[in-house]
Order: sequence, then structure tokens, then C-alpha cells
Amino acid sequence: MAKVDASSSEAAAGPEPADDALLERFAGQREHEAFAALVQRHGPMVLGVCRRVLQHEQDAEDAFQAVFCVLARKAKAIHWSSAVGGWLHAVAFRIARKAKTLQVRRRMRESQLPDVPAPDNPPEWVWRDLGPILDEEVNRLPKRFRQPFVLCALEGKSNQEAAAELHCPVGTVSSRLTRARERLRARLTRRGLALSTGTFAAALASQTSAAVLPAGLTQVAVRTSLGYLAGLEVVERVAQLATSFLKAQALTRWMKVAGLLATVGLVVIAVLFVTLGRKAKPDMARAAKPDAELLQGTWTAASVWIGGRQLPGDGVDFVFAGDRATVRFPGMPLLSPTFRVDPSKDPKEIDFVIGNGVTWPGIYRLEGDRLQLCMDTQGRERPTNLGGEKFFFYELQRASGDGP
Repeated sequence: MAKVDASSSEAAAGPEPADDALLERFAGQREHEAFAALVQRHGPMVLGVCRRVLQHEQDAEDAFQAVFCVLARKAKAIHWSSAVGGWLHAVAFRIARKAKTLQVRRRMRESQLPDVPAPDNPPEWVWRDLGPILDEEVNRLPKRFRQPFVLCALEGKSNQEAAAELHCPVGTVSSRLTRARERLRARLTRRGLALSTGTFAAALASQTSAAVLPAGLTQVAVRTSLGYLAGLEVVERVAQLATSFLKAQALTRWMKVAGLLATVGLVVIAVLFVTLGRKAKPDMARAAKPDAELLQGTWTAASVWIGGRQLPGDGVDFVFAGDRATVRFPGMPLLSPTFRVDPSKDPKEIDFVIGNGVTWPGIYRLEGDRLQLCMDTQGRERPTNLGGEKFFFYELQRASGDGP
């Protein structure tokens, strides 16, 4: 760790590199000194959030280390186009809240747990009551207001320094700071914490003036974060907090993507049903025999499955006539694509040519007067088996008295 300290001293002599430059050096070259500089730079703010939420020094330091474990893991995955301080504040608050839940459970199990409060910072009574609530409300601010507030009010940077880090004019930082303070005071008032301008300013000043990390905590956080990144064993509570946050973030991201894909899929299906009712120009040869002949006639749906969900089959039928298949679906325009079959494949293949270069690939099983048909109405891939949650699946019966 002596190397880290020496590098930090040398860096202090010249212009300090920006956060994104330090992260790039760490992500690309695993430069420990760059990561240590980030911990030293933003550690006081992160530790302050953890202390205010947890009110217990050891728990706060565990949460503090977990925050930087997350930063080490995400340094390469995130495109850092905005202030790191604002991102760290949000992560610190969420991890501290999770640690608070674990703290309460532990206290219920261990009634004799020693109470080691966080160091007092004047005015102590203000931050004991106001601090956790203020962090919660800061975390709820829109990103454009939260970032300058964290940089200036919680990390003690000047408006000019914040403007350089956020890549925006100084006037923009000033106006957003004003808006952030107005919103915070209004929200605190609604929560029954009406503060005068002086009390509010004093509370913020006490936080920035007390921004000092305990001796050795930077080195411990760096060592723990790098060990966590490398998959080594670290303090169990720290690893639990960091892993829990990363899993929750991944789940949230997956749910957003899944919701977007579901919406897009529904829109595509609706557009296909509406626009593909036009008569398609035949662009394939006559369907292969003899299955093409055996399909001729009317087939009614016994059951219909769309995307793994069963729908009523009433009123759904297929009418095969020549090389066309007219599809009737209640409430939808008639579809009349051309079709072709290839019974030599396993499973047997069928293609519905809608027109304009659109083809629905599918497979089928024909057994006397029973027809099973599975297709992809988005034209992306041919099913490999009958059914499946991504496709349209029909179980059809030949209409009574009908036949090839």
C-alpha cells in the first residue's frame, strides 16, 4: 500500500485527474492507485451517508466498503458520462438502507449487541434526526438536480468545479442547486421538518466540514474492493451487501427490458394483423404433394395458444384452397397468404408468404382429420417443436363433411 500513498502524493502535486479518467485507468489497466484516488475523493461523502442512515460505526464502515465493491465491479460496465459522486450517493443510500434492515434483524437476534454510534458532528441533533431523511429526499431528486447538490452540498466542491465535472456552464449548476435546495426544503416541510434557511445551511455545512475518513479506511476499502472483484473471500457482511445490490440492479434492468420487449411484441403483432390482410402476391411455386392436397378444405380450431397463453378457439379457422390459406380470427381482418409445405423435413415445414418480403415460417403435423400447426408470425425463426411460448400454436379439426 506504500505505492498507493506515494502515487497519491505525486498526483497531488499536479492537476488532479477527472473521475472518468481515473475509472478508465482502473477499468482498462486495473490501476490500483486510480481506484484508491476515487475512494479518497468520494469516501467522505459515502461514509457520511452510511453513518447517517445506520447510526452505528462498524455497520457504516461495512456498508462503505460494499459501495466501493460495487464501484469496482461496475467500473467497466458503465459508461461514465455523468458525475461519479451522484451515482455513489444513490448506491450508498440503497446499500445503507439494506444494511439497516439487516441491522434491525440482527438486533432482534442479539439483544446484547453493543451500540457503537457514529462520531458526533455538530450540530449533532440536526444530523441525527434530519440526516437520514435528507439523504432519502436527495436520492429522490431528478438526476439533473441530484448531481450538483451532491457535488457542492455534500462533497464541498465549488460551483466551478462541479460545472467542470458535469460539463455544463457554471450558471446551470447555480440554478440547479437553487432548485434542488427549494425542492428539498419543501419536501422536508411536508414531512414535518420545517427548517429555517440558516438551520438548513448549518446542517449542510456540518456535513462537508466533517468530511474526514478514519485512518486506514481507504486502504481497507481498496483492498476489499479489489478482492471482491477478483472473486476472493472478503468480509461476509460486506460481500452480502454488495452482491444483494448487484442482483437487485440486474433484476430491475431485466424487468425493464422484458417489459419493453413485451410491448414491442404486442405492437408488432397488432400491426401484422391489421396490415397483412391485403392480398399477397404469390411468389412461390405450387405446394408440394400430397400433403398440399390433403390440407385442402376448412379446418376449425379446437384450441389456440399465443405466446404460451391459451385463448378461445371459437371462430378461428383455416381454409386451404389451391395455394392459398385464408385465416379467419374473430375481430381481425381476413388473412389470405400463399403457402407451401415440405413434408420431407422433420418436423414437416410450412411457410405462409404474406407479401412484401414477409414470410411466417412454421411446422405442422397432419394426422387424418387432425392438424397441428405452429408458426412464428414475426418471421424471425422456425419453431423446432410444436408449441412453445414464443409462437402461435393451433390444434385444428377438419370441418364436418369437408375434405380434399
